[in-house]
Amino acid sequence: MMVTSGDTLGQHMERLWRARSFRISCVGGTTKGSSHMAAGRAIRPSTVALLGIALTVAVAASVGAYQYVRNKNDSREQFLALTREFTTLVEERFQLYQYGLRGTRGAIIAGGRINIPRNTFKEYFSSRERFQEFPGARGFGFIIKLPNELTDRFVAAARADDFPSFNLRELAPNAGERFIIKYIYPLEGNEGATGLDIASESNRRTAALNAARSGETRLTAPITLVQASGETNHGFLILMPIYWRADVPDDPEERVKQTVGWSYSPLVVSEVLKDLGARREEISFSITDISDEIQFYRSPGFDPKIETIVGEVVEVFGRRWRLNFHPRPAFAKKQAGITPGVLSLTLALLGILGTATAYNFSRNRAQAMLARQEEEELAYKIIDATPQALLVIDQAGIIIRANAYCERVFGWSMPDLLGKPVDDLVPPGVRDAHKNLRENYDYKPRDMGSRQDLEAVRADGTRFPITARLAPLSIGDRKLVVAGVTDISAQREAVKVMAASEQRWQEMANSLPQLVWTCDADGVCDFLSQQWADYTGAPTAPLLGAGWLEVVHPDDHEPLMAVWRKSVETKVPFSCEFRIRGHDGAYRLFFSRADAVVDEDGNVLRWIGSNTDIEDRHQAELQVRALLQDMEDRVATRTAELNTALRDLRNVLDSVPSMIAYWDRNQRNRFANKAYEEWFGVTPEWLQGRLMTELVNKDTYQESLPHIEGALRGEPQSFERELTDIHGTVRSLQVHYLPDETDGEVLGFYVVGFDVTVIKASEVAQKQAREAAEAATRAKSAFLTSMSHELRTPMNSILGFTDILISQHFGVLNDKQLEHASLIKRSGQHLLNLMDSVLELSKIEAGRITISIEPVNVVAIVKSVMATLEPLAAKFGVEMRAPSLGKDNNFVTADVTRLTQVLINLGSNAIKYNRAGGWVEFACEAVSQETTRITVSDSGRGIPADQQSGAFQPFNRLGAEQGKIEGSGIGLALVRNYVELMGGGIDFESVEGQGSRFWVDLHSADVGDVVDHQEEIDVASPKTRRISGLMKVLYVEDNDINRALFENFMEMLDDVEYLEAEDGATGLTIARDVHPDVIFLDIDLPDMSGYDVLAEIRSDPQLKHTPVIALTANAMTGDAERGLNAGFDRYLPKPFKLEEILAAVTEQRDAIERRQRPRVKN
Repeated sequence: MMVTSGDTLGQHMERLWRARSFRISCVGGTTKGSSHMAAGRAIRPSTVALLGIALTVAVAASVGAYQYVRNKNDSREQFLALTREFTTLVEERFQLYQYGLRGTRGAIIAGGRINIPRNTFKEYFSSRERFQEFPGARGFGFIIKLPNELTDRFVAAARADDFPSFNLRELAPNAGERFIIKYIYPLEGNEGATGLDIASESNRRTAALNAARSGETRLTAPITLVQASGETNHGFLILMPIYWRADVPDDPEERVKQTVGWSYSPLVVSEVLKDLGARREEISFSITDISDEIQFYRSPGFDPKIETIVGEVVEVFGRRWRLNFHPRPAFAKKQAGITPGVLSLTLALLGILGTATAYNFSRNRAQAMLARQEEEELAYKIIDATPQALLVIDQAGIIIRANAYCERVFGWSMPDLLGKPVDDLVPPGVRDAHKNLRENYDYKPRDMGSRQDLEAVRADGTRFPITARLAPLSIGDRKLVVAGVTDISAQREAVKVMAASEQRWQEMANSLPQLVWTCDADGVCDFLSQQWADYTGAPTAPLLGAGWLEVVHPDDHEPLMAVWRKSVETKVPFSCEFRIRGHDGAYRLFFSRADAVVDEDGNVLRWIGSNTDIEDRHQAELQVRALLQDMEDRVATRTAELNTALRDLRNVLDSVPSMIAYWDRNQRNRFANKAYEEWFGVTPEWLQGRLMTELVNKDTYQESLPHIEGALRGEPQSFERELTDIHGTVRSLQVHYLPDETDGEVLGFYVVGFDVTVIKASEVAQKQAREAAEAATRAKSAFLTSMSHELRTPMNSILGFTDILISQHFGVLNDKQLEHASLIKRSGQHLLNLMDSVLELSKIEAGRITISIEPVNVVAIVKSVMATLEPLAAKFGVEMRAPSLGKDNNFVTADVTRLTQVLINLGSNAIKYNRAGGWVEFACEAVSQETTRITVSDSGRGIPADQQSGAFQPFNRLGAEQGKIEGSGIGLALVRNYVELMGGGIDFESVEGQGSRFWVDLHSADVGDVVDHQEEIDVASPKTRRISGLMKVLYVEDNDINRALFENFMEMLDDVEYLEAEDGATGLTIARDVHPDVIFLDIDLPDMSGYDVLAEIRSDPQLKHTPVIALTANAMTGDAERGLNAGFDRYLPKPFKLEEILAAVTEQRDAIERRQRPRVKN
C-alpha cells in the first residue's frame, strides 16, 4: 500500500512517540530520586511546568506561522506552474494548426498551385484525420490572390470546376485586389465561406498581407466567422502564404508580388480550447488580444471580479495575447495540506500534555497509565486530522484505527473498516504475497513495493492504483504500523494524457515528409521519426544517442558537430547542411534546422529539429550554376555577335528608303536611320536625345499629338499626311506609330514613314482607268439592254403571229405553208435563244447573276434531263443510256435550274454532234468523300486536238461553223461559268472520230433522309385552252403590230371583250370608264412609263384592286424584281408566248368565277 505526502507525517509520528516514551521514562526516573534532589532545588516543579508550557506554546505558534507561510508559498508556486502549463497548452494548441497548413500548402503546390482541381484538393483533405490531428479546426482551405479585373473569369472557371453554385461574396465593397476563398473542406460547418473575398474586410486583409510579407504563418485579429456568426469576435483565420517560386524573395513587397495565395483554416476559439488540459477543473482563464483590447475567450468558471489573477503575455503567429488566470475551488481542495492552526494547536497540546504528564508523573505514578491513554487518544486524533488516508495496523494485521480519508479512498464505512484484516484491501491475487511481506516487516520506515502497478481494492470490488508509505509506531509495549495510502488514479490519467499527447506529436512527426528528431538539453538524441527508418533502412533505436552519426557522411562529421555543439552551448537555433546515407547506400544532402524549447527562465528543456532532403535542389543549383556559367559565356559570345548584328542592322536600316526612328515615352529620340535624318536635314549627333517638339514645328506636332498619345497607350497608329521635306517639296507620307510594349508597359514607339507620293499618283491613274473600264462596262450593259429591247419587240410579233398560224385558228394551212411557218418559228426561237445566251453571258461577266445553292438529288436531275432530251435523241437516231447512276439519294450542293441547264447543254451537244446509231451515256459516281462526279459521254465525232484549248471560250464552235447544226458557240462558256458559280469544276477529254467525255465535279451533300421534291421538267408542247364568259381585257401598247398580235390572241377566247390603248393616258381613261377585269401594260410608253400608269391605277379607289400584268422587252437582271416590287401582279418578258398570255387570262377568269360563285351554308 502506498503514501506520498504521508511519508513525512509518518516519520514525524514515529519521532513524536519515541520522544514522548523517553520523556515518560525520564520523569519516572526523576520521581524515584526526588528525595535526593529536593534539597538542592530552588525552582518548584510547578514553575518548571509553567515554563515548559510557555515554551511549548511559543514553539507551536512559531511552527504554525512557518507552516502557514510555507502552505501559501507552495500553493502559489503550484498555481504558477499550473498557469505556465496552461499557457503552454494554449500556445501548443494554436501551433498545431500550422502543420495542417503546411500539408495543405504542399498539396496545393504539388497540384499546380492555382490550377489544382477541386477533386484533387478534396481527395487530399479526405486523406487527413482532421479531428484526431487538428482538434478544433473547422477545416482547411485555399485562398487565391488575383486582380479585380479577372474576377468574372475566375468565377466562371470555379463554377466549371465541379461547383456550379460558386458565387463571389463580399463583407464590404472592394474595388482592389481580391483574396477569394477557392476551396474549404469539409463544406459542412463552413457554409457561406466558399467564394468569400477576405480582402473586403480589414482584419482578414491585414493578416493575409502580413503573412505574405513575412513569409510566416499569421493569425487575424479576433473576428466573427461567416460560418459561425453566433460567435461574435470569437473566431480567427490562420493563414500560411504560398508563393510562385520555391526560393522566397527577401524583400517583403516582392514577396507580396510573388504570392499565389494562402492555405488557411477557420478557427473558433471555444472549439479550439475545448477540453484543454487534464486539470481544467482546477483553473479558469481568459484571453485578450492586446492590440485591440478585445477579450475573446473565457473558460468555464472564470470570474473577472476575483482579484487573485495571474497574467501571462504570449505571442501567437504575430498577435500578442494576455492570459489572465485564477484558481477554482477544485485547486484549493487539492492543495489542502497540514493546517497551520491545527498543527500549532497539536504541538501546543502535545507540549502542554508532555509537561503536564511529566508533572503529574512526578506527583503520582499511578496516573501514568491514564496519561498514556490520553496520549494515545491524542495520537489518534492527529491521525484523524491528517489530510491523507492513514491506517494503524497491529501485529496481527488488523486495522485498529483509520481516519476519515480512508472512507473516501476505500469506500468502506468506518465501522466496517475497523477490525478488518488489512489483507482484504489488496487484490485477491496478491494477498498471500502481501501477508508474507507484512509478517516479515522489520519495522523500519519505507515505501511499500518497488513496482509501478501497486493496486488496492475498494468496497465495490474495483481496483485502483496507489502509493503506500509504512512507518513503525510504538505505544507502550505495543508495536503498530502506520500506513499512509494515496490514490494516484488522477495522476495515472494525467500520465496517460501526456503519453497520448506525446504519441500524437510523434504521429504528427511521422506524417511529415522531413526527418524529424528531438534531443535533450545536453544535445543527446532521444527521438527519431519513422522517416529516418524509411530513408536509412535501419531501425531508429540504434540511431538514438550518438548513433545517428553512423549514417552521416564521414567528411561532414567534424563541421556538423562543431555547429551543433555551438548551438547547444549558446542556445541559438541550429542550422546546417550535411549528407546522410540512405538505404541504398547513396548519400543525399539534407538541410537540418532545430530550435530550443526553453522554460520561463530561459533554460533549455529539449531541442526539436527536422532534416529536409535538398539533394534535388542542390543538384539543380549545381546545374543552374553550370547553366549560368554557360549562359555567361554565351552572353559574351552573343554580345559580340549582337554588336556586329547591330552594326549590320544599322547599315541595313540606313539603306532602306523608308524613314525609321524610335522615340521613348518622354518623346525623346533614341534612334533614326539615314533616310529619317536626311528628310529633316539633321545629323545623328544633333538628333539623338532631342524632344520631338525640337524637330518639327508646332502645327505638325499638334497634328501628330493624338497619334503619339494613342501609341503611348499601346495602340498602333496608322495615318497619311503631307509634309514638306528639306528641299521644300510637299510629299505624301504613310506613317505608322508602333508601340514598344513590355509586360504591359509602353516604353516608347517606333516611327515608320513611307514616301507614297508616287504610289498615290499611281492610285489616281488606276482609279481613272478603273472608272473608264466601269463606264465601258456600263455602256456595254446599256447597249445590250437597248438591243435586247429593240430585238425582242419585233421578235414578239414574229413568234406571236407564227404561233397563230401554226394553231390554224383562223384557217387551215397546207403542208407547205405549215412547214414554212414552223421554219419561221424555229429560226425566230433560235435567234431568241441566242439573244438570251448573250444576255446571260453579259450578266455573268458583270457579276449580276445570282444562284440558289441547296442539296440536290443528282439521280433525279439526270433522269429528268434524259427524259427532256429523249425526243431530240430520237430525232437524231441516238441511243440514251445510264447504266451507272449510283444510289437514288445521291445529293450535291448546286442550283437546280443551273445544273439542269448544264446537263441539258452537254447532253444536247452530245446528241447533235453524234452519228446515227450512236449513243450518249450519263453516269454519276463519288470520286472522294467530298466530291461527286457527273459524266456525259458520247460516241460522236469528237473535238479536234488543236481546237480543244478553246472549248470553253465564247462564240467558239470548235470547227463546226460550216456544218448543218445550228449553234452560237456560247453554250460551253455558259456551262463553265454556271459550274464555277456553284463551286464546282468542269473538264473533258476527246478523241477525234471516237467521241468525247465531259464531267462535272460538285461538292457532295450529306442530307440524311431528305425527300426529293425535284420536279420533272415538262417538255410537252404547250396546250391552249378556251374559256367562256364575259370578261374585259385592256391592253396598253404603243406598237401597233404587238396590239394586232394580242388582239388575235384574244379572238381565240370566247366571251372576251378586248380593249386597247396606244399610250398611257388613253389607257387610264378607258380603264376608268369600263373598269376592265385585267390590264396588260407595256413598260415603255411614249407619254409616260408603265410604272407611272401603274401608280395612277393603284391610287384610284375604283381600280386599285384590278390585276395589272407587265409586258416588256426589258429582260435584264433585276427588271422583273423591280416590276413586282412596284406592284405588278405578274411580269412577262417579250416576246410573250401564246400559252403565257392564255394562262394569265385563264387565271384571272377562274378568279372571277370563284368570286361570283354563291356560298352555301352548312
